[in-house]
Amino acid sequence: MGHMAIVELQRLGKLGFLISQNVDNLHLASGIRPDLLAELHGNVTKLRCSSCEAQVDTSAGYDRCTCGGRLVSSVVNFGQPLPQKELADSYEHSQNCDLFVVVGSSLVVTPAADMPRVALESGARLVIINKGETPFDRVAHLRFEERIGEVLPSAVAYLKQLMKVSP
Repeated sequence: MGHMAIVELQRLGKLGFLISQNVDNLHLASGIRPDLLAELHGNVTKLRCSSCEAQVDTSAGYDRCTCGGRLVSSVVNFGQPLPQKELADSYEHSQNCDLFVVVGSSLVVTPAADMPRVALESGARLVIINKGETPFDRVAHLRFEERIGEVLPSAVAYLKQLMKVSP
């Protein structure tokens, strides 16, 4: 339900960018545009070029990139570097947003956990939807302690009412 609410935000033109630590491919499978998504920890359905960081679907059956680099799992394991483009895009969008919404994160794994701080320092408002404490709870402008499915779909439905968009 939460993924579909995020897709609806995209459809409404209200999703500037999505930074994800999930590797389960649910964002892309639900319809999030790849150009609006940074999968910081990779994606189980993608291979990444060890030279140029281009990505291809694992189902393609390739072991080499068109640049000649070796294709490896895009999933980032502990101690491995994050993909540079996704990381740079995440910082850039965090610095330039007016609203940063955290959905289902304890905000303890860096560098993704740094993004709300970057957004706040740039003047953005911070909303946190997470069942459980986060280090940013005291500085959030709005904090929901409920599960994502209990908050996000209703919030998007209310936004649609405010925008006078039909269901």
